[in-house]
Amino acid sequence: YLKFLVENRELMTPKQTAQSIWAIGRLRIYDDSMLDKMGEIALSVAPRCNAQEIANIVWGLSKVGYLEDDVISQLIRCITTSTKLTNECTCQEAANALYALGRLQIRDEESFSSLSAIILNRMQEATSQAIANALWAHEIVDLQPPRELLDCWAQENLGLVAAFGEGFSGDKGGKGGNKNK
Repeated sequence: YLKFLVENRELMTPKQTAQSIWAIGRLRIYDDSMLDKMGEIALSVAPRCNAQEIANIVWGLSKVGYLEDDVISQLIRCITTSTKLTNECTCQEAANALYALGRLQIRDEESFSSLSAIILNRMQEATSQAIANALWAHEIVDLQPPRELLDCWAQENLGLVAAFGEGFSGDKGGKGGNKNK
């Protein structure tokens, strides 16, 4: 199937390409000889993709261990540098892109910040899984997540409420605090 994708990429729509790369990742079809071609295809189709398609592409590439950091970062920046794509990007799509960055251990602070902002701006839509994926990705690349993500996760999953308006990542008001300060 990878060979078919490579040979027929001009015949495929951005949606078909994104779904194909997502499916290859979902099925974990590894073919080292085709990985570079998948990255080339992804970059060539990205300008015509919507946010969901780009998120699906980077997620799929992350699942097959695609290791070209610059290609992944370029794809994600298609979302984060376009007002149109940033506005249409859902929490789930932003979390999936963060997951891909974490899985590939790409420490792109600009992309992490922009994708986290998308989640924070749509926090009422965020699922526990999206928040957990975003927090996990931050942890993997050793970046401090936004406090609001930690607070939301703690409220939804642990039933905790921030005391004294400090949030769970501050160190006022009790034990624990932020180990990274």
